[in-house]
Amino acid sequence: MQWKFCLPDPWTDPGARVALEDVYLIPPSGRAGPSSYWFTLEGLHSFTGGTRDEKLERLGGAEFVINDSMDMLIRRADFNKTELLEWTRLFIRQQLGDPVPALAEATEEERARWLSEIRDPQERKTRTGKMKLLFMHHPGAESQPRPETVLESDPRVEVRSAVVGDEPFDKNQEELLRWADVLVVMEKRMRHILRRRLKTFGKAKRIVCLHLPDHHDVRDPEYVSLFRERMDVYLDRLGAENIV
Repeated sequence: MQWKFCLPDPWTDPGARVALEDVYLIPPSGRAGPSSYWFTLEGLHSFTGGTRDEKLERLGGAEFVINDSMDMLIRRADFNKTELLEWTRLFIRQQLGDPVPALAEATEEERARWLSEIRDPQERKTRTGKMKLLFMHHPGAESQPRPETVLESDPRVEVRSAVVGDEPFDKNQEELLRWADVLVVMEKRMRHILRRRLKTFGKAKRIVCLHLPDHHDVRDPEYVSLFRERMDVYLDRLGAENIV
């Protein structure tokens, strides 16, 4: 059967090697079961899930293990896109029962539709008015002025902040996650960590990464200018798509 797949992060260089990647799968039409699947492939060099020795212990001599959260740990340091797709086929055979899976990458139109559909249906609700932005920071950032403070007077948004550490989400964080329309992070590392935590929590949310230092002096005018510029781009894009 042919499965459509999409990667939430653009992979511009197929030969580049990474150690952690999310894959969204859409099964063939008419196939029984869920309409979509989300799994994470993790190598030994990834920065989540414990140390290398702890990961080897989880493998216990096997080439791979798949846990209840659909995370697939492999006995490889990292992988490129070709290898990722081979592991994806193995995941489909092992976990989803298709003995001969074929993969085709989703088009941009399919990607936009399916990434929206994959999210928790309870989170996909029509809304009006301001967009609710939740900025998620590393521990330590709370002692500094946060860049989102410059958005407090922006009529397009409501802004709140949270810190994500190593502990499970507490009740206050869970409430904030339910409140937010979009999660905003500064760095790609935090985006990966947050996706993993959301998956364990059983929720999916749109995450915007600004690719800016998290622990930075926001009194730096150049930093604030970049922050505003990138937020404006995302707000224009998200606003046109989500506010009705």
